[in-house]
Amino acid sequence: MSQSLEAKIPSESSLVNEELKKNLKMIFERLVRPVCLKAVLDPEQPASVEMGSFLKAVAQLSPWIELQLLERGEDSEADGALDTEHLPSTGLFGENGYLGAAFLGVPGGKEINSFVVAILNAAGPEKELDQKLLKKIAKLKKKNVIRVFVSLSCHHCQSVVTAGQTLALLSPNVECTMVDARLYPDLVEKYKLSRVPAILIGEAMYMGEKSLEELLALLR
Repeated sequence: MSQSLEAKIPSESSLVNEELKKNLKMIFERLVRPVCLKAVLDPEQPASVEMGSFLKAVAQLSPWIELQLLERGEDSEADGALDTEHLPSTGLFGENGYLGAAFLGVPGGKEINSFVVAILNAAGPEKELDQKLLKKIAKLKKKNVIRVFVSLSCHHCQSVVTAGQTLALLSPNVECTMVDARLYPDLVEKYKLSRVPAILIGEAMYMGEKSLEELLALLR
């Protein structure tokens, strides 16, 4: 862990109150294998400090959650897997590397749910899934890079993030990143975003809520 980050980032977060801690501890009791959260941060950026403290508070709640707070250039695996042009950038990693689920920004508000579900799906018990769905996922041959642009008050965004990240955790050919649009005006301008959720798959943009099956139908 970067010493400058360790010194600048508090261990408590305003996003994680005592009630939420209690609830998360109960949820994380279902974890059965390790997951590593690698966060590339800028110690001078308020959003990075906020994300770092949020992650510290969450990681304390389960021995299965490892946390690495990093600066650019400190970890080649994180730098290679994540978008480090836009910070804070946080990804889920397992024993064999990047799991395909990431977050650009701070998953507060409604997005705390998608963050918790991603951890649970990555490190929780195996789920019994529909075999037809698994066969369709297995047919994906190309790399599908999904970005879901959200606002933290959006009621329909979290389900799209969870759908995309569930697919990412099931297929090595899918990656899905939540993007808090308000933090990255360059991306809002580049993609002419006017509302959320906005789903970018490669360079193709889709608007509105999509189920896991609808999202899968857009992949190749």
